[in-house]
Amino acid sequence: MRRFFIDEKQAKRAASEGIIEITGKDVRHIVSVLRMAPGDTVIFCATDGKEFTAKITSCDSSSVIAAVEKTDENTTEPRVRVTLIQGVPKGDKMELIIQKCVELGVYRIQPVMTEHTVVRLKPEEAEKKRIRWQKISEEASKQCGRGMIPKIEKIVKFDEAVTGRPEDELKLLAYENEDEITLKKVLTEAGEAFENDISVIIGPEGGISLNEAETALRCGFKAISLGKRILRTETAGIAALSGIRCFFED
Repeated sequence: MRRFFIDEKQAKRAASEGIIEITGKDVRHIVSVLRMAPGDTVIFCATDGKEFTAKITSCDSSSVIAAVEKTDENTTEPRVRVTLIQGVPKGDKMELIIQKCVELGVYRIQPVMTEHTVVRLKPEEAEKKRIRWQKISEEASKQCGRGMIPKIEKIVKFDEAVTGRPEDELKLLAYENEDEITLKKVLTEAGEAFENDISVIIGPEGGISLNEAETALRCGFKAISLGKRILRTETAGIAALSGIRCFFED
């Protein structure tokens, strides 16, 4: 069933009046692209985890009106929230990273500029990239049945991304020079009942520099290995998310 996201105001009206009104870009997608019509059923996801199954009652080029038939709690969101701190890679690799990590349940993605980052973006270019990446996150969230849209933060420098993170968060640095401490070992020590957040640093092409690794370690990150083979930057985050999801079975 097709899924769309609604804001807090729309969700309140859905809960109190049983009506959902859609305007803006989603109207064109519903009416012109999907060619949905009165009588078709859609799922609308709210930011508080509620899902409204609603039947379209009317639609035109400016709005879609739907009547709520059922309200449920979304069950697709992981119990353990993971933030991916991703070194910005070359080309369109970031788009693949975002799409697949959203499917794997990432909570937030923080793009970072590192010493080995090849791409150098002006502020206006960086913001255009972020807007594009946020759209990819939304599209992936709809496709895979997420209950929320993971936020793609603005691009920041490495030091800014790793300092000041919550003390109770499990902080992980995927580091190619670490060959003893594995992701599995760290997660096992945390335990299956672990309920705090996790953040994972993944470097760009060329990896994390020694200086950056030392900075991360001072900020409470633990260096881990993702296996005996060196993974590409577009593979590493997917591998880390897959391992975390498998361990917590969520």
